[in-house]
Formats: sequence, C-alpha cells, structure tokens
Amino acid sequence: MSISSTALLISYILNIASIFFILFFERSTPARRFTWILAIAFIPGLGVLLYILLSGSFFTRTKRMAEATSRANARYAHILKSQHTNLEELVKTGTHPGISEISSLIHMNLVHGKSPVTIHNEVTILTSGQEKYPMLFEEIQLAEKSIHLSYFIFKNDVIGRHLVSLLAERAARGVQVRLLYDHVGSISTSPRLFLPLIQAGGQVSRFFPVSPFNLFPLNYRNHRKIVVIDGNIGYFGGMNIGDEYANASTERPYYWRDTHIRVCGPAVALLQKQFLVDWHTATVGDDRAMDDHGQPPSPDTALVPHESSPPREGSLARTVTRTHSVPMQIVSSGPDDAKNDEIRDALIHMINRAKKTVYIESPYFTPDAEFFSALKIAALSGLDVQVIVPGNWDKWYVKQAAYSYILELSAYGVQFWKYNGFIHAKMLVIDGKTATIGSTNIDSRSFSLHFELNAFFYSPEFGKECTNLFKDDLSRSKHIDPQTLKKTPLRTKALWTFFRLFAPLM
Repeated sequence: MSISSTALLISYILNIASIFFILFFERSTPARRFTWILAIAFIPGLGVLLYILLSGSFFTRTKRMAEATSRANARYAHILKSQHTNLEELVKTGTHPGISEISSLIHMNLVHGKSPVTIHNEVTILTSGQEKYPMLFEEIQLAEKSIHLSYFIFKNDVIGRHLVSLLAERAARGVQVRLLYDHVGSISTSPRLFLPLIQAGGQVSRFFPVSPFNLFPLNYRNHRKIVVIDGNIGYFGGMNIGDEYANASTERPYYWRDTHIRVCGPAVALLQKQFLVDWHTATVGDDRAMDDHGQPPSPDTALVPHESSPPREGSLARTVTRTHSVPMQIVSSGPDDAKNDEIRDALIHMINRAKKTVYIESPYFTPDAEFFSALKIAALSGLDVQVIVPGNWDKWYVKQAAYSYILELSAYGVQFWKYNGFIHAKMLVIDGKTATIGSTNIDSRSFSLHFELNAFFYSPEFGKECTNLFKDDLSRSKHIDPQTLKKTPLRTKALWTFFRLFAPLM
C-alpha cells in the first residue's frame, strides 16, 4: 500500500471514529454536535484536528488551575454555607428589597457559581474609555501596595504604552505590579512593550500561550478584564487596553461604546481571588500568587454591613455617579468546568424571573438554544424584551449569523435596535431592578469556551441607573423593523442561515 493510500485510510478511520465519539460521548448541544459532524464530513482530516483544537471538549483544564481553584473555593466554603441561612433571614426582614425580590438567583449563584454575596459596595458605571482611563490611571499613580491587572487585549498604542509607563513607575517605587494578558487576544502585541515594566521590577505573564508546537490551548482564552489596586479598588467589564476604547483610534471610523465598572467594598476581594487564580495558573514556578498564607484573600464572611473604600483625594471618581450600598455577586465561568455554564445559566434565570421588562446590550448575538428559548418565551408571555446590537459590526461574519437569530426572534415579539456605532457593552437588566454587567457576550464562545466574569447587582437604585443607561443608548439607536426583515431578499436570508450553522464556533 502506498504512503498516500495509507494516509487516506488513516484519515478515513479518524473521521469515522470522531463522528462516533461526537454521537455517543460528546455532551454539548445537538446544534454544536451537528456543526462538528458537518465539519468533519466536509473537511476530512482537517475537520478532526479542528474539532480537537476548537470544540472545547479537550485540554480545557490545567493541573495548576484545578489546584488554584480548589484552594480558592475551599477558602469560601464556610462562607457559602453560612450564607444559605443568612439569605433566608435577610429575605424575611426585607432590609434589602433587591435581594428579597430575586433571592432564587442569589441562591443559584451561591450554589452553582460558588459566589458569596457582599453588601455595601460602592459601584460606578463607566461608559467609555474617556471615562475609565483617566480614573484608572490616576488611581494607579496613587497605588501604595499592589496593582493587579488582567486583560484580553493589550495594545501597543498610545493608551497601552502610557499604562506600561505608569506601572513601571509604581514598580520602581516598590509597589507590587502583576500584569496578565491573554496571548491570543494580544497576539499582535510584542512582548517588548512590557520590558520597561519588567526592568522596573514588575511581573508580566501570558495566559495559555500557544505556539506552532502547542496549539491545544488556542480556543480557551481569558476574556476577563480585571484590575485590583491595593486590594480595595476594583475594575471590571468590557473594556480592554487600547486607543479604540477611548475613541482615539483612526482605524475605526465609528463610535465605540462600552461599559465598565469601578467598585469599592467587600466585592473587590472576589475580583482579587479570581485574578490570583488566573495568575497562579499562568505563572508556573511563581508561588507568590497567593497571600502570605498560601491562600487567596477572603471578603467579609456573610451578609453584613461593610464600609466601602472612598475615592482617594483628587480622584476623578467624583465626576461620575456612584451608587452606594449595592449588594452584588461576582460570578466566573470557563471551560475548566465543562459541565457548568454558570454565567449563561444565571442570565437565563434572570430572563425567566422577569415580570415586565428584559433589556439586553451585546456586541455579538448568536445565542445558544436555551438562551434563545428564554427570550422567545419571555416575548410570547407579553414581556417588553428589547435588545441593542451594533449598527457597525467589527466582525462581518458574526453579523451575518446574528441576523438569522434577529429575524426569527423578531417574529416572536423581541424588539431589536442597532446602535449608531459599535456597542461593546455587555449588560442585562430586568424589571429595572436587577442587573448584570461583565465580560460575557450573548454567544456560545462566551458561554462555554472563554474564561469570563460578570457581576450581578441586587439594588433597585442601581437597576434604575442601568435602565436609564439602556434608554439613553436606545435614543442613539435605530429600530430594526420586523416587516423590513421579512422583505429581506432570499439570497441574503440564505447567507444568514448558512453562517448560523457556524454560530457555535464564533
């Protein structure tokens, strides 16, 4: 038998074996399984390789991540257990209406997301890089003990270089600086950008680096954006580091709208915990990733009052609205726990519990079957369901897939709007009272393949602020008319349907 015939035979056997594996052992949704069967059938050999690399069924968890996560969760086990009782008591007292009205979601995030509830957090919404960066940079300059940063994208541009110089200055003054960035998300950024920080004594690491000899981590990216300063000021949300987030880039002709959160209070310890788990995973041989006792920090143990850390003297935080005494949970998800989609499940639960309104903002909209059904049922039940998507998309193929879902959900009564520009915000608000903001998009990649982080807020006052923000964005958006969608040419609808086949991979 010739070499080419042998190669073909091996390829054929691998294809058949992979299809049988997907049919009988793959635990993902039928849509994802069908997509991979198509890929393997139509791209022999290469389809199998793509399935191994991109499906999310292999190489999702490292030993160090498992160890770090286990240690962190063990630290919180007694807190979670005590909060079950405290939650019931707090609901009965009615002290915090935001908690009383949706205690089932809080319970779910306690058990499923392993996230304690913290109260009396001070929360600030930032709606652009123009708001975030000056505030963040000023507080970095005032840091006294530690600065921890984790970003999916860190660009070598004006914003990126300025941040590195600020971090290098603080590191040179003895402040502990740790910077973690995702290798694939920042693949175009040269490591030379971070040399001044390293030379000043700071630490820099890449999350799940890939190479031609190791492509297995390619699909599992750290999409979280976390900053913790001195252990008492935290930032998280949708913004990475780059000129475009501050609308200072000439590469994109449209406005970039995003949402980020600044928080002070006990919830910051949960951001610190997640950063340290990710840092410990990425920095093999660096045992300084935890505290002096080899453990991540812990927030206050239960649902008790806590004084939040006020903005430092001179901080630009005074120029934006701050909401006080906000109960919240920080929930993380990722492919390291393939059986659980903690954030996705919490989002669906929110939609199912809504009584009047469901407001969503997302830059990508290719929901999985469960999320799709939740929106469909909500709309058919008479709820006001509205979704804002970009008017200008940064990924043309995602737009094609998204419009297939928009067409179908519009027929059920979901109202869609296209923002005048690119909206990168990730927000869901129900009934004007309960909200979530973070890094999670409405797509399968965020739900199951990326490492994500969202906060869930249980405050009518904060919920009202999020609702007002949504309505303000609505005023800058154009309604997508369902009747116009129906009249879309058949060839365009066919293109949408074709790209929808690959939505689970986008």
